Amino acid sequence: MWVEILLFFFLAVCAVFDGLQKQIPLAAVWLGMMTAVCLRMGGVMGEISLPSVALSLAPGAVFWLLSFVTREKVGYGDGWVLLMIGLFLDLPRCFFILLAGLLIESMAALVLLAFRKIQRDREIPFCPFLLLGMGVMLCF
Repeated sequence: MWVEILLFFFLAVCAVFDGLQKQIPLAAVWLGMMTAVCLRMGGVMGEISLPSVALSLAPGAVFWLLSFVTREKVGYGDGWVLLMIGLFLDLPRCFFILLAGLLIESMAALVLLAFRKIQRDREIPFCPFLLLGMGVMLCF
């Protein structure tokens, strides 16, 4: 449980910066990634299985590719954050956080569009919604 709380802390730092400045601090993400790698190599997170670790990195890799294809309509920082989440957690939990974040962000965007608080071309930071997805995952 303390590993999830550590990840929650790293996500909270990224979410605050993304929400306020629309920029994810890569130093915090890389520190989180190095922490996850050290914990995995130290055996703290259980047995290391290279295929399972590679699969847990898939959502981040897909977002990185999506950033490249869309010419950064989806930021590279979101891919980095998903890679960090994948290093801390297994694929099902990483995927759950991603789906919960996407669902919450979609609902928020629809509500804001319906009440004409934002325009269709407005950029919405994604990392705060990943943090909310992480919170939902911790509740289950």
